[in-house]
Amino acid sequence: MQDQAKTNKTIVRGYIEEIWNRGLIERFGSFFATEYQEAAYSPANSEGHCAMVAVQKRIMPDAVWSIERMTAEDDSVICELTLRGTHQAAFKGVEPAGNSIHVRAYRTFVLKDGKIVHHSALLDTAELLKQMRGQQAA
Repeated sequence: MQDQAKTNKTIVRGYIEEIWNRGLIERFGSFFATEYQEAAYSPANSEGHCAMVAVQKRIMPDAVWSIERMTAEDDSVICELTLRGTHQAAFKGVEPAGNSIHVRAYRTFVLKDGKIVHHSALLDTAELLKQMRGQQAA
């Protein structure tokens, strides 16, 4: 059981590094099962997930996700992350001003047979937009 949790954490770390930090969406199938369920992005499949990675890379090409805390139990992994980057393209009506971004997010994963079968994410979008506008971080 402990070995499975460790393996699942390794898979999730690889996913964060390769997909979000390096933007290697062609590696998506290495981490996600074909039948995975997406709860954070629309459409709720690989297309929606990869589209969000592309949006992030467009608005913050230097974006880096740091894993602050990760827990795993049975088939689940939960991460608390920090997103850091520089706002460099328009997003949700906010024009870029080169502001530094530093915002928290949470991701949950369910894995089966070494692949992610369910993913959800919660990003503090209000704080993200506030920082993009140059307002002080909370």
